[in-house]
Amino acid sequence: MHARDLARPCTPVRIDACFQEAVRLLIHERVPALVVVSADGHPLTAVPPATVLSAALPRPVRDDPLLAAVVGEALDETVRARADSLLLADVLPQRPPAPAVVSPDASPLHMAAVMERTGSPVVLVVDYNDDQPHLLGTVDATTLLQHYF
Repeated sequence: MHARDLARPCTPVRIDACFQEAVRLLIHERVPALVVVSADGHPLTAVPPATVLSAALPRPVRDDPLLAAVVGEALDETVRARADSLLLADVLPQRPPAPAVVSPDASPLHMAAVMERTGSPVVLVVDYNDDQPHLLGTVDATTLLQHYF
C-alpha cells in the first residue's frame, strides 16, 4: 500500500482566496485540514479547521476566552462580519508551517513519521511531473490507523 492508494481527494484553496471561500470549503468537505496552495498550485501549508475558526474570532475573545462566556451570542455577528472582510492570506501566519508533503510512492510508515515530525494533521500526496505539482490528495492519521489496525 502506498500514499497514492490511501490519499483522499481534496480541493485546495489558493492563498489569495477570500476567507469565506475557505470556510465554505471546510464546511462542505469536512476535511481534517485546509490545503493552501500558491497561485501556481504549489502547496504552501495545511491548516486545521480550528486555526481557521480562531482567525475569525475577535482579538479580545482570543486573548480571554472567559469573555466569550460573558458576552454569549452578542459577538456572533462580529465574527461573521470579520470573516466577510478577510482574505485567507490575512489570517495565515507570515511564515505558515511548511506542508508535510510525500510522494505517491511513500509507505504508510513514512507518512506516519512525517506527520509525527511535522505535527501536521495530514500529509499531502503530491506528484511533481514536469516540475508542476499535482495534488493527488491527503492522508490523515485516522486513515493510517485504519491501515495498521
